Amino acid sequence: MAEPGILTAAQLAAQNAAAEKSGVLSNPQFAEQIQMLLALKGIDSKLEEAWQAYLAGRYDDMQAAILASNFYKNNNSTARSRLQAKASQPGAYADGLNKYGLATRKSLVASGLKMDAKLFEGLAAKAYDSGMDENQLKELIVNSGLVTGYGGAVLGDTSALKSYANSFGVGKYLDDKYWTQKSQDLFLGRTTTEDIEDEVRNLAASAFPGYADQIKAGISVDSLASAYKGAIASVLEKDADSVTFEDPRLRAALQYVGPDGKPAVKPLWQFERELRMTPEWELTNNARTTVDNLTYKALSDMGLV
Repeated sequence: MAEPGILTAAQLAAQNAAAEKSGVLSNPQFAEQIQMLLALKGIDSKLEEAWQAYLAGRYDDMQAAILASNFYKNNNSTARSRLQAKASQPGAYADGLNKYGLATRKSLVASGLKMDAKLFEGLAAKAYDSGMDENQLKELIVNSGLVTGYGGAVLGDTSALKSYANSFGVGKYLDDKYWTQKSQDLFLGRTTTEDIEDEVRNLAASAFPGYADQIKAGISVDSLASAYKGAIASVLEKDADSVTFEDPRLRAALQYVGPDGKPAVKPLWQFERELRMTPEWELTNNARTTVDNLTYKALSDMGLV
């Protein structure tokens, strides 16, 4: 004797014959629903109710119970298909999960994500059962807080962008938190390197408004500052490579405000003159030579030499 709620093979065949006679089994979707109920009626009371309605030939009630079930309401079609396979075709489910995890792992490794393999497998299984695609899995992984870092293309792009920001004189304004977020955004495809470069240029244009047009056109502040760096190197006898955007004299020149109170390009002759008025210049060979020459000329004019 069959257990309550469970049909014998003969009873199931008779019920299927009755359903076929009514024409409902000619609908592929209905047939799939019967297979789903057979596999999953034990996990949701509404699915059990739908199964009982099917056994009684109340097909409209069966449909209503399926639509009211948590299984149906809380899972998309992909998830429902995978969970059905998990219950009724464990071998096919395991194969699908393995292929899903392998394909996603290859993509993540290429993108540069770093995380523990076991933790990844757990999140991949959760994502697979939830019907997530690769991009949704990436979101799940990033939001899990289990990512230990980025390598590969993401690391390379982030490093290049940091150098780009430094060449525009705004690296000091972009902290680790900013770059961590940008690495995540690059990994998830929320932004591109071009978008971030545009952010950097806009920030540089606001930091050095006298050069805003050139900066927005893509000319680096490094290039725009080269004449001032050369002046510092020449007048103060410094290595040009040692002059950075942290040098207050260079930064003041790049952020010059004209007599009218508006941002402007500081004349190079004025910048050099100001450099020669600093105590640092007095200690240079340039200063000593200038003083010696002036002294000699003064003595010569007085007829003393």
